[in-house]
Amino acid sequence: MPGYDPSEVTDFLERAKRVFEEHEEGLGSADIRHKVFPLISKDGFATKAVDEALWRLEEAFADKERLEQTETMGEETYYQDVRERAQEILDRAARPDKLKFRRVSVVRPGYHLGDVDDLCSQIAGYFQQKDALSVAAVRRALLRTTLHGYDEAQVDALLDDTISVMLAVR
Repeated sequence: MPGYDPSEVTDFLERAKRVFEEHEEGLGSADIRHKVFPLISKDGFATKAVDEALWRLEEAFADKERLEQTETMGEETYYQDVRERAQEILDRAARPDKLKFRRVSVVRPGYHLGDVDDLCSQIAGYFQQKDALSVAAVRRALLRTTLHGYDEAQVDALLDDTISVMLAVR
């Protein structure tokens, strides 16, 4: 069964530990969220286990970043910034169905409109404090692709921002 390259995973986790313990700089929660490891066909690390470890690591970094930022800029300023980011997400997520994001051309694949609209409805409900939604649910959301769907880069950016804001206030 394919898995992640053990040396790549080990090197990254060791670097993350050094950064977290403040022996090195240059890695944050967003870097961890975007990390992609190469797959190998034999003797790789189980992808699910590594992904879940990265999620926990991202959350630890986000907690540390929140503490550092509230100490630097003050809680009021920090949470005002987070509220503004949350409002931008809500404004996008609450747009009418089929109009939430730019559509790709009829010959290019994009995310399935219904899948994205449903997820955005959940995100909007969360930010309107109507519905519960976990970071894990956003991370695990499965979005099919289809021709003439939503622009994947735009959708991915919104999901990334959503996770970032959710971690900023937990």
